[in-house]
Parts: sequence; structure tokens; C-alpha cells
Amino acid sequence: MSINNDEKIENQSILLFSVRYCETDQMGVANHARYFDWYSEGRVQWLKDLGLLYSDWERQGIVLPVVHLDAKYKQSAYFQQELKLITKMIKLTQKSIQFSYELYHEDCHIASATTSHLFLIDKKVCRVDDQIYQILKGTLQ
Repeated sequence: MSINNDEKIENQSILLFSVRYCETDQMGVANHARYFDWYSEGRVQWLKDLGLLYSDWERQGIVLPVVHLDAKYKQSAYFQQELKLITKMIKLTQKSIQFSYELYHEDCHIASATTSHLFLIDKKVCRVDDQIYQILKGTLQ
């Protein structure tokens, strides 16, 4: 994928999904730990929307471990609710990346979070490939 440095790429991914039974307690409330799974799916979808597959990165030895997470829960999510997760990249260096997440049920803001990640190759912090960096950077302009 070739990106002109002056070209603005959409820096938002929307993931629509339903709360599954296995993600809830006996009262039908989504377990707070499941939100982190949803945020992971949001990141994967965000990359896919840019034409980058996380699975390709993993085959190349590139991984993005979470090194910091900040989460705010505003409302509970419930079994079978239709949710919308908006994922954006908010910060990028050649060695790290940060995402924000906003979770909604209809017009109700359920939760928000940010995650920070390092680029690792073979378990060592590295500078991301320049072509990938330019693609990612194009979303912040």
C-alpha cells in the first residue's frame, strides 16, 4: 500500500457486535474483563481498515503488547445488547502506538479507554518498519 504523505487516511474504525452469553454473569451483565477483549478486536479491525493485517505482522515477528491501559466504565453492558466500538489511534512514535476506544449502546456511552503498546520483534523493542510507520502516521495528519 502506497500512501502520499499529504493524503489523509480515516483514523477511525467502527466495530458492531452483540454481548454474548459467555461474556456475562448470572445477572446478564458483561464482565469488565471482556471489555479488554473488545478493545483488542477494535485494534485488529482498525488495522484491517487500513489494509494491514495483524496476523501478517505476527508472521513477521511483530507484536504489540499492551504496556498501559486506562479504562472508565460509565454504564453496564448487558447480554444481547448491540454495541458499537469506535477505535482511533491517538499517538504514534516509531517504537510505540496509543489507541482510544469509545463504547456505545445506541446513544448511551458505556465505556472509554486508552491503551499504549510497544512494537516488538523477537521480544525486543524495535522501530517499526518505515513503510508501516508512514501508513500509520498518515492517519494522524
